[in-house]
Amino acid sequence: MIVTSEYRQFIGDLKARVTAARLSTARHINRDLINLYWDIGQAIDEKQAVMGWGESVVEVIARDLSAAFPGTTGFSPQNVWRMLQLYRTYTDAQFISQLVRELPKDELIREQTETLSQRVRDLVAAVPWGHHANALAKLNDPAARLYYLRATARLGWSRNVLLNQIKAGAYERAKVENKTHNFDLALPEHLSEQADVYMPRS
Repeated sequence: MIVTSEYRQFIGDLKARVTAARLSTARHINRDLINLYWDIGQAIDEKQAVMGWGESVVEVIARDLSAAFPGTTGFSPQNVWRMLQLYRTYTDAQFISQLVRELPKDELIREQTETLSQRVRDLVAAVPWGHHANALAKLNDPAARLYYLRATARLGWSRNVLLNQIKAGAYERAKVENKTHNFDLALPEHLSEQADVYMPRS
């Protein structure tokens, strides 16, 4: 068979479709995983508040979940602690206040508490677990956390890119210089690294 330019174009199009489908699948898997971890963190937080459970309950929950789902990764004590931290971090009053401050006034008028909470959850679920566990957890400033969270969700930064942006002080520079960028407009969609889904091993 003679490989023609038409065939090369055809196979190139098929490869692009496969790549796009893989990225889409990875994003859906990641979103489901983050929502599960959010729910677990929320459930633990609420039970601690109602039942008066101490912090040691996290270790017990991790052990019982690991026993209930043998062969499933992600239920180590450290990881269950991260789930609780994820929920507490992004429902913290300071973080929500930062989001409210950055909303345009017309949007703020329309936002209700429930829709605001859902907006936060959707934003958090758009970022892979490894980013939360390895990078965003290192940030204490709610404004910086929101900046990097939005940038990662919008631009599809890999964990390494996110870590490098944090180390380089991208938030501080953007705040001082008040600069905007066109990364998402300039980069082709297939270069997105959003599919860097992290399934924890511990």
